Amino acid sequence: MTRTSERPAPYWNALSPIGDEMGKRVPSNQSFDFGPYAQILRTLLPRARVIYLYAPDGDLLWSSDGTDSTDLQPTIVDLLESAKANPAAESAGGRQMLGDAPAYTFLLRDELGAVLGVTGILCREATGGSEVPAFEAVERTLAPLLVLVRRDLGQQRVLVETGRFNIADTQELQWLLDVTHVDAPDDGGGDGLQTLLDAFATRSECDLALVHIPGRRLERLSVRCQISAEELETLRDVVGRHLHRVAQLQQRTLIVNKVRDSGVGGLVPFRILCVPLIRRGQVVGVAVAFNRAANRAFANREARMLERLGPRLLEIVDVRFDTTTGLLTRHAFDEQAASLLARNPQGTRAIVYADVDQLHSVNDLFGFDAGDAVLQLIADAWRGQGLPPASVTARIAGDRFVALLEATTLDAARAWAEATRLAIGALVMPERWTGLTLSASFGVATLAPGGTLEHALAGAESACKFAKDQGRNRIECFSMPDTRIAQQQSELRLYRELLEAFEKGRFRLYAQPLAPMWDPSRPVRYEILIRLIDARQQVIPAEHFLPIAARHQLLGRIDRWVFGELLTRLAGCGASLAQTAAMFSVNLSAESLQQPDLALQIGNALVAARVSPTLINFEINENAVVGRIAAAERFLAQISELGCSASIDDFGTGGSSLAYLKSLKVNTLKIDGLFIRDLLTNPRSESMVRAILQIARQLELDTVAECVESREAASHLATLGVTYGQGNALAEPRPLTEILEELVRKAAPLLTEPVARAGLDERVH
Repeated sequence: MTRTSERPAPYWNALSPIGDEMGKRVPSNQSFDFGPYAQILRTLLPRARVIYLYAPDGDLLWSSDGTDSTDLQPTIVDLLESAKANPAAESAGGRQMLGDAPAYTFLLRDELGAVLGVTGILCREATGGSEVPAFEAVERTLAPLLVLVRRDLGQQRVLVETGRFNIADTQELQWLLDVTHVDAPDDGGGDGLQTLLDAFATRSECDLALVHIPGRRLERLSVRCQISAEELETLRDVVGRHLHRVAQLQQRTLIVNKVRDSGVGGLVPFRILCVPLIRRGQVVGVAVAFNRAANRAFANREARMLERLGPRLLEIVDVRFDTTTGLLTRHAFDEQAASLLARNPQGTRAIVYADVDQLHSVNDLFGFDAGDAVLQLIADAWRGQGLPPASVTARIAGDRFVALLEATTLDAARAWAEATRLAIGALVMPERWTGLTLSASFGVATLAPGGTLEHALAGAESACKFAKDQGRNRIECFSMPDTRIAQQQSELRLYRELLEAFEKGRFRLYAQPLAPMWDPSRPVRYEILIRLIDARQQVIPAEHFLPIAARHQLLGRIDRWVFGELLTRLAGCGASLAQTAAMFSVNLSAESLQQPDLALQIGNALVAARVSPTLINFEINENAVVGRIAAAERFLAQISELGCSASIDDFGTGGSSLAYLKSLKVNTLKIDGLFIRDLLTNPRSESMVRAILQIARQLELDTVAECVESREAASHLATLGVTYGQGNALAEPRPLTEILEELVRKAAPLLTEPVARAGLDERVH
């Protein structure tokens, strides 16, 4: 509910010069328009839901939805009373939780400590266990805006009390609102930072505007008049060597209409407006405007415009530029490249992809600070090469760089890459890094008219990987007929699909029955299989992506996902499955077997999911067992104590495992499909199967024949005495959910029969 006051109207209750485009004023004759500030606040704090402005007496002056918050009012009153009782206290506000929604309050004081009001922000509810930002973190984010609000509230009071009002201030604020809502690069191929700088230079009619952030190696220029290269270099030197240092010392806006050159004592023919860019109390850079001495002097209007742009400039820097090198981030690169392709889809372009050689050695030998310094040197060499207009460069990962070269052929891109490679090799290292030499491997690919950035980037990355495989410090070009690089590109695509599958939940569990070969009374068994669903919703079999997962050490992560997902599925129907004596086999990789506490993790997961251990069987490849016999013995003994069973997969290819088989607590041997596929045509395969069956009988183990692809082979295996068969001739893999639904339906009569019998007995008696 909106509250109004009968007290005399305070200084902000004069007639407003502009309409409110966001939220509603309370009361309607208020003059301080908080709407534009609130819009900027939303860009800084996207989770903000409702924004409030309160007067020093606690009355609501403005809210974004036109209503007051009864939940927030007590906090506002307490904050104002505390400030009134102790004017010297540095009370700034705080955070409170209104249910699951965080709310933040900020006390607004003028330079003399007088209370100007309170800003309240009610945010969206935290979902999915997401972390709620602390008050200090939000205060740091909003600090530049809160400074403007405090200053403008104080100045508004002075204007009303003296009867003066400058309508241009409100117009400049509206201009600020317009330009700071530019989220994408402009049609000129800008990067957001350039867009804002150009907008300021045009609005203020200055001759030159410049942003200088040395920590990010960032500099942007907007030139609106004829300036010679010598003059431009002088002005850049003034900014880098003098103005930035002055801004660090004074931390305030500087307007100078006459600048003495300390070298010769003459006058530099430019007027200067310098605004410090401050983050968390530290000056990280400056925004500077220059006017020739013959043009008009800078005034407070231009100063306030540039000051108000400061927070947005820093926001763009933080979001779009890499903290170490100052190049674009991967996200910003993708955005800007997409903009270029949309404007001119028929243009000829090329992608250059670079991977720094042996950067991990630099980190290991000299520390991560040295690694960052190396990346900065390489980035300087990277951007030091002349780029075609509108080209885009970025650091897209730890030691990888990319450039999208506009209007460039494959040969020209290779020449650019070669010049960059030589520049990196020529970098001079400090004495403390004696013996260190730098190099990078490059991949180049064309982005043909109508082509996609994703495919061209994948081609350049594949070519770069091939360059590293061929000895590093070289350049390879991607060519479609090149089968070696094409194969690497396919592997790279699958690797990315794997990573996305973890992030977006694109794995699916299937199950394939293990059919009893000669004894139908044996319990039902299933092997759990994993499938990958790609971005086009196509199913990718495991044999296509598991080798890539093995090369990139992702098998352990896949094992954990499969086991966790299986337990989730079984937890909902465990009681029904207990009546069927079903068993589900899960493959464990050698990577998982290396974890010393693997059995403990499995036991805890079974207890948490309330799944009977008898439902689970673990399959371990024979080569993994042989290569880690001590770990395998320990693990198999531990899961046997839990109540789980175990199988040795692909048995018959390890050879030396026979000597250890008697000490391993396993229940089943799975005969490698190598001996099953040609069982009917190769006597040696049949002899091997007979030998394995003899070993299994002596040790009282069950056997499973893999890859049973014909009824004839199944019949012959049954004659030999194989316990179970697995293959498409017996049963094809199906989604696990279908299998479980089927098992539950079959178990339903078993579960309801005792109840029905009990009811029948009661009727008889």
